[in-house]
Amino acid sequence: MQTEDLLQEEQSLLASSRQVLNLADREPLTLTPILKGGSDRHFFRLRGANGQSWIVMHYGIERRENSLFADIAAFLQKLGVPVPRVLHHDATRRVLWMNDLGVTDLHTASANGESPDLPLYEATIGAVATLHRNGWELARREGLQLMPGFDEALYAWERNYFYEEFLGTVCERPLSPAEQEKIEADLSPLAATLAQQSGDLVHRDFQSQNIIISGGKPFLIDFQGMRLGVRHYDLASLIFDPYVNMSDANRELLISIAFRLDANGQNEAAFRRDLQCAAIQRLMQALGAYGMLGVKKEKTEFLRHIPRALMNLQAVLGQGGCSDALLDILSNITANARRLRR
Repeated sequence: MQTEDLLQEEQSLLASSRQVLNLADREPLTLTPILKGGSDRHFFRLRGANGQSWIVMHYGIERRENSLFADIAAFLQKLGVPVPRVLHHDATRRVLWMNDLGVTDLHTASANGESPDLPLYEATIGAVATLHRNGWELARREGLQLMPGFDEALYAWERNYFYEEFLGTVCERPLSPAEQEKIEADLSPLAATLAQQSGDLVHRDFQSQNIIISGGKPFLIDFQGMRLGVRHYDLASLIFDPYVNMSDANRELLISIAFRLDANGQNEAAFRRDLQCAAIQRLMQALGAYGMLGVKKEKTEFLRHIPRALMNLQAVLGQGGCSDALLDILSNITANARRLRR
């Protein structure tokens, strides 16, 4: 958005905020842009003279899921999942106002990933387990509108996103038809296993920067993409999060915590197998997103997360030889890391 357009948007939001929040005309207000994320949404922190603050979100129409945010927030509150409280939603102008939970997310609370706060991670897994256990039954009963659920086609889209936006765009290493066919022969059966178990509501982007810590407790944000899927996808998103420099020992502790809190009756071997399959899918999707956002949308800050995401994907692929064909290609890319520099 151009600077002039942003200023006009801010002036309009200030005027609307006074009315929506019942603020006096003379009360000084400041509206500060929050420059974070890769979607077509604009966030602002609104501050009043008495120290009160709110979050204002103005969303675009590029992604249909943005319009679902307010209804999903109300649903999650009813379910008992901690989320921001939506104070007002103007669907016509595509603006909503929320309470402000602060600036500390799970990533920064864990020293930017260098020292993961395991009690906070355990509380976070406990919060999302409530969604996984009880969400779908209530959503179905209430007719909650959601994005299309995970199935084999959506998992295939994620892999193609990786092939095109990461291997093709970032690495300039497009796959030959024969290479892609070989990799798909390895990975599509793993995705089919996940699709067959799809019976949980999942957050869809459950990573450390989407967990706000307020009052020592985790609150989920960016949940508008919630849909039917398999809980292991959320757990893998958090445990193999590329934003976090997680040691192998701490990752093992988180896997143990997740198994204890959210295994849904699976034995540990089955739980770990499905977590591995979900991690492959999630990391391929993340690398595709980093490529698209970092190169095509010129949000270059996303490119710096590629090395850790790539390292995590290689480690997961190497457990049990999920796809030697893809692992060989990624090893070559790692050896020629200059290709990843932009």
